[in-house]
Amino acid sequence: MRWWCASSRGVAWDWTWQPYIGVWALVALLAVFYWLQVRKLPIPESPTERSRRRRQAILFGGGALALWSALDWPLGPLGSGYLASVHMVQYLLLALIGPPLLLLGLPGTSYDKLRAWPRALTVLRNTTQPLVAFFIFNVAVTVTHWPSLVDPLMRSQVGSFVLDISWLLAGIIFWWPLISPVPEWPRFAPIFKMAYLGLNGIMIRPPFFILLFSKFPAYATYELAPPIPGTSALSDQQLAAGIMKLGSALIMVVAMVLVFSDWVRSSQRQEPARADRF
Repeated sequence: MRWWCASSRGVAWDWTWQPYIGVWALVALLAVFYWLQVRKLPIPESPTERSRRRRQAILFGGGALALWSALDWPLGPLGSGYLASVHMVQYLLLALIGPPLLLLGLPGTSYDKLRAWPRALTVLRNTTQPLVAFFIFNVAVTVTHWPSLVDPLMRSQVGSFVLDISWLLAGIIFWWPLISPVPEWPRFAPIFKMAYLGLNGIMIRPPFFILLFSKFPAYATYELAPPIPGTSALSDQQLAAGIMKLGSALIMVVAMVLVFSDWVRSSQRQEPARADRF
């Protein structure tokens, strides 16, 4: 029994299920955290409020499920020691899909509680300023995909854990100014949010070039792993580059559509109020 996924250590892949206690513990902690956030909320009386609560629970559950599926069997061990393409799917789930769902699923009172912690609020204000968050995220993504760092970390469960948690934290920082109302960024208007997302979607990071154009496998972890029938380390690496670029771009486009839709709805709600003034 292992507590976290790490490299294959020369063992051929098979579909025998394996338990990863550390992954289960992380998901359990998320469930407990959510329960603590909602247990003291008043019972919703209106259908609108009940629907909103259900939607939040579904979103948070979807975020937890995204993390669970990325880290547990089979994606966890496949991505940690056999296929770079699966490792890239893990990245998308941990950094770009799980974090926004978790943040959207939290009740508003969770964010309000942060106002009672001035030091935490200062840290958030410094790290989630949109330009800073954008910079932190892209630096973190570049560093955590760099072959000379990935190979030594992937050899151990602790190193693999560090990579996975780095993606999760970087994703939370990236999505925080888009989703969280605390701290407030009044100048971060919808048009700038769309630019923030669009720039991240079209940005080409150095690891993408390495994975796509390298004539040899960039990661020793996947080059030396026992091959899975029908795959090769180089072709799998090129597939990973495509998943990195196209997957990120698709997620950014979906987010931009949602931001634009919310912008339109907000404008429509304001128009009757303006008309009433006259």
